[in-house]
Amino acid sequence: MKIYFGKKLPLLLLRHFIFWMFLFELMRMIFLLWNKEELAGIPFSKFITVFYHGFYVDTAMASYFIIPAFLFLSTSMFLQKEWPLKVNQYFSIAIIVICFIISFSELPIYDEWHTKLNYKAIWFMRDPKEVFHTASWTQLLLGIFTITLFTWLLWRMFKRVTHHKTIPDRSPWWSAPVYFLVSAFLIFYGIRGGFQQIPVQVSDAYFTNNNFLNLTSVNSAFNLFSSCIENAHAGEPYKFMNDAEMKKNFSEMNAVEKDTTIHVLTMERPNVVMVVLEGWSADAIKDCGGYDSITPYFHEMENDGILFTNLYASGSLSDQGMAAIFSAFPSQPKTSIITQPTKYNHLPCINKEFEKAGYHTSYMFGGQLSYGNIRAYMYFNDFENILEDKDFDPSLPRCRLGVADQYLFSRQIQELQNEPQPFFAGMFTLSTHAPFDFPGDEKLHWGGKEKGYINSILYSDDCIKNFIATAKKYPWYKNTLFIFVSDHSHNSPKNWAFNQPEYRHMPLLFFGDVIKPEFRGMKYDSVASQTDLASTLLHQLNMNADAFHYSKNLFNPYTPHYAYYAFDEGFGLVKQNEFLVWDVNGRTEYEHYLSAADHDVMLKQGKTFLQFLTEEYFNF
Repeated sequence: MKIYFGKKLPLLLLRHFIFWMFLFELMRMIFLLWNKEELAGIPFSKFITVFYHGFYVDTAMASYFIIPAFLFLSTSMFLQKEWPLKVNQYFSIAIIVICFIISFSELPIYDEWHTKLNYKAIWFMRDPKEVFHTASWTQLLLGIFTITLFTWLLWRMFKRVTHHKTIPDRSPWWSAPVYFLVSAFLIFYGIRGGFQQIPVQVSDAYFTNNNFLNLTSVNSAFNLFSSCIENAHAGEPYKFMNDAEMKKNFSEMNAVEKDTTIHVLTMERPNVVMVVLEGWSADAIKDCGGYDSITPYFHEMENDGILFTNLYASGSLSDQGMAAIFSAFPSQPKTSIITQPTKYNHLPCINKEFEKAGYHTSYMFGGQLSYGNIRAYMYFNDFENILEDKDFDPSLPRCRLGVADQYLFSRQIQELQNEPQPFFAGMFTLSTHAPFDFPGDEKLHWGGKEKGYINSILYSDDCIKNFIATAKKYPWYKNTLFIFVSDHSHNSPKNWAFNQPEYRHMPLLFFGDVIKPEFRGMKYDSVASQTDLASTLLHQLNMNADAFHYSKNLFNPYTPHYAYYAFDEGFGLVKQNEFLVWDVNGRTEYEHYLSAADHDVMLKQGKTFLQFLTEEYFNF
């Protein structure tokens, strides 16, 4: 069979790509002009960079859009027919219409919600009458006219840019496979945004603490599609009871008889260094019931700190852990709220409270913050100094995922030397994440398939030792509270099942000279959740914790003690000497309770919590 290949087809595909990139910049310009008052006080040199910072996400979206063109043009090449080119034109005009509907629809949405078009807005379209009643006839007619006008103009431009008069001509036999391979490679490369570990995300467009500039930089189509995919993956809100009963149950299970706090710190406004430990399991901590040889220095620190021995992770992923730690927002069964910047407006964040109290704030990670949109979350919540892999010395040796812990802690010391006090410095370790390619020797020769994991924790423990030893040399050390908390747990040589409470068991340690002598060496053994850190810390610093309604003050003797955690199809609820793990198919996976009545209470409370949480999530 003879294969025909047009010499101009590769150039035609490139023209499609350039056209979509131009369309995205036009949409961005429309958003900027509509909201030009938001640019007051912003230097031209800064707001003009939104076009640069949006490039990678634009490229990914344009690469998605040229997939149909690639298929239609290839079909034309093989069949030697012009009809696939016509179909491509009709398909392209449909995309143009959709893009302008997105572009002009998000303008009033930003005025109202200060966010871009997202799943929530699409969800409201289930009732078109409500939309029509909300908008005036002038707004509707003007919107339809503007969308029609811009579509017509861009359609004429598209036809001119992608004009192709004839059926593709003959070319050498090898042209076709080269065309397919090169084009497919470039499209795949564009969709991923390169060959880095993490494909391009919405947060790749975030670059500043100014949320308007970040939203301008974000590709509107990519943002909407990402929001819809994440929410579709999350399913529907769970409905076990009516709303009145749900609210009553939730209020009762979180009722606090008396609002009081035992203050364990020597000062009200200490510096705070929060070290988020990647995947540390309680099985690595001797006094949490774990092995005694994996974290020897951590064990030493316990003597001068407060160890929470019965704490449970809210979720199983790092982005879920960030929401639980910094926003006290529990994990959802199938998704993570951190992946959806359009919901950030509704989330509290402890960094905002530190800002109000006059703290200088920062966040540091040795890898790519685009994972799970963590970069977007940190910028949105006004961390003043955000550093990640690309901000480290390029001459430093890299592991597969980024900069190893020893260099992360060393950089933190450098940063804190020049940081005005009081400061709140968040940091996130990396070396205890697979593939565990830390720059150290294997010292533990046991653990089976988790040998690499436990050796990476031993390495990270030694990095912490050096970090604290160096920090003690500086004046700010004596005024600093160090908090070590895991983002989530991890499988250990004990091989707990993924949904078991033991698998979700993780460490939390308060450490530093600012802890009162009488509380040093204390073991807090009551059941607690990762989400309780926010309220506990803020109450110690006499800051407002009212916005963190899922978080409990652990140093209030009257606080209820339980921990909720999520997995894809259900929840776990842990209490003192009791636990219940239940999936939405009605199956109890693991359980231990003191009486049948306790089982019924825990099941009702777990369903209440899950329904309350998911309804709030979908309402954001």
